[in-house]
Amino acid sequence: MTPESAPRYQRDVLIVTAVAVAAASVGLSIFGALAWRAVTVSNGDATVAVERFGAIRSRLSDVPPLMHRDSSGRLVQHHRPAGRSAPTRLKVLAYRASAGRFVEADVPFWFFRMKGPAVQLALHDTSFDLESLGLTSADLERAGPGIIVDEIRDNGDRVLAWTE
Repeated sequence: MTPESAPRYQRDVLIVTAVAVAAASVGLSIFGALAWRAVTVSNGDATVAVERFGAIRSRLSDVPPLMHRDSSGRLVQHHRPAGRSAPTRLKVLAYRASAGRFVEADVPFWFFRMKGPAVQLALHDTSFDLESLGLTSADLERAGPGIIVDEIRDNGDRVLAWTE
């Protein structure tokens, strides 16, 4: 490198660094906005919980959930027939009985497909973890729209996850 090219090289490195920092900032801002818009928290008692979960279940198909816990507590996956339409949204409604708190998440499926780990972070407060269920976006696409899991726990907590 000649003395004349050193300032130009430094300028080029600064430009590349600035572009990389700007791109990372834009990416983080987009993720933050999607995560912020995806999650809603509200309060309600057990009666409200029964009504909200019942309203959602009534508009979903009668196809059994993709996953359920058997009597030993082990998760069992059901297979749905192929040929159904692809899901466009991943939704989760969780109720924490001890706090009387609902956490609702609504994530575009394309975002889940591209940024699965980031979506897991957005779904953190819902107690819904696709990794622990062993499900990927490809699994959910094959299964098509419907209930993923509907679980009522002994302490009154409930998690309902579905795709539309």
